[in-house]
Amino acid sequence: MQMDNVLLDYEHQVTNKIKKYADRADFPKMEDYGIDQRALDDYLFDKQAILDSEGSQKSQYTLTGVLIVLPVLVISAIPDANLPWGEWSLFVAIGIGIVLALLAKALQKLIIQMRLRKLYEPKVESFIEAVFKYNENN
Repeated sequence: MQMDNVLLDYEHQVTNKIKKYADRADFPKMEDYGIDQRALDDYLFDKQAILDSEGSQKSQYTLTGVLIVLPVLVISAIPDANLPWGEWSLFVAIGIGIVLALLAKALQKLIIQMRLRKLYEPKVESFIEAVFKYNENN
């Protein structure tokens, strides 16, 4: 993992902007939103963990590759004379693998969205939104 990616994640974007502008009078204050530093830190940590649960790009590609190749391996174990789709069996197997990979990706995204919905805390989210909307040229 590159250091640049770590510094660009959601949690660091919020905390870095807060550190940079917290001393300005017009910058959003946590107290105005009814939260404290611990609540914000816990929320950001949990949200970042959910966002990171998809895995690295390398692990995502590995899973996709395995799911695409798996049906081809299964088809290769069947004698040529017994292939269900004849000469098209390889292409059908690749198609099935692609569908499996797409289903796995969609399921991953769905689980992440469900976990984010469950975590959602309106007070903290409204503060974070105000932090992101803060314009340093005010």
